[in-house]
Amino acid sequence: METFLKIENIKLWARVGVLDEERQLGQLFRLDIFLWTDFEKSTLNDDIKKTVDYSKLVHLLKGQSKKIYFFTIEKYSNAILEIIDKEFQLSKIKIILTKCNPPIIGFDGKVSIVRILENN
Repeated sequence: METFLKIENIKLWARVGVLDEERQLGQLFRLDIFLWTDFEKSTLNDDIKKTVDYSKLVHLLKGQSKKIYFFTIEKYSNAILEIIDKEFQLSKIKIILTKCNPPIIGFDGKVSIVRILENN
């Protein structure tokens, strides 16, 4: 049975973008995370030490978002993957990082990047 943990709608304020104003003032990003690992031990024993501490993960990502300055959403998504991978050593990680209000004249949509990291 495939099981993964999904953490939705993490709001991050980060300084990412091509425009100087984006890197100076920052802007809102939304992050959805999917995490694959062996959840059997926590499922069988109800042991919180054998699962992913998602409150710690959210705290780490919010802290990181205050410190970074990147030009591209691609680089920012890679930094997010690196933090998750380093902290939790999971078998698979999928993230969807969305720039909520990209400063494009005549465009009121969102821009997202989807990244998947698999550790074999």
